[in-house]
This record gives sequence, structure tokens and C-alpha cells, in this order.
Amino acid sequence: MIEVTERDFDKEVLECELPVFACFTARWCHTCYPTCLFADELAKEYEGSVKFVRVDIEQSSQIAKRYHIIPIPTILLFQDSQPVRKLVGFQESSSLKGLLNSAIAENDTTEAPIPQGNRVL
Repeated sequence: MIEVTERDFDKEVLECELPVFACFTARWCHTCYPTCLFADELAKEYEGSVKFVRVDIEQSSQIAKRYHIIPIPTILLFQDSQPVRKLVGFQESSSLKGLLNSAIAENDTTEAPIPQGNRVL
């Protein structure tokens, strides 16, 4: 998971073609640590399908204001430069996986091939 700031947020998050899992946190937040730890583990599992970033709300307060981040940790899932899902507070790995799997399913725009016997000519 990479750390993004106000300087590179648009490039790293809003311009990304993959879904982006953004974990909003602060260094003093004790409940953020386990959620971010789960996210770090999931980043390896979902590499190439979802981009993972961390945003420190104290260093990037304008981003936090823009997306109304008050309680932390807050997870925002971005697709096509828009926040589409939000999770607030401590999250277990299973809830994060559910969020990611739904994002991947929605992002998968490939159509299943039509079986040969059912092709319309």
C-alpha cells in the first residue's frame, strides 16, 4: 500500500483505471492499525486488480474535507474517479474482502463468450 498526499492524490487515485482502495488514517489512531494491516495483506492478494493507498488525514486535510472523512479509519473505494463505497471504523479482513470482490465484479466489463451452439448468425 502506498502513501498518497494532496500533491499526488489525483494522479494516484482519481486517474487510476483500477478500483482504488483508499484507507484514511492518522498516526495516532489505534483502531486504524489493524484495519491497515489487513489492507496491507489484501494488497498482495489483489495485486493487479485493485490499487491500495493510504491517506494520512493530518497531512492531507483537504482530501479528508473533500470526502467528508471524520471518523477514522475510513475506507473509500474509488471507481472511475468517484467514491462508490464507504466503510467506517475498524474492519475485519472478511468485510474488506467483500468490498473488494464486489468492486472487481463491477469493474469486470468483459462479456462471457457465447457458446458455439447458441451463436446467432
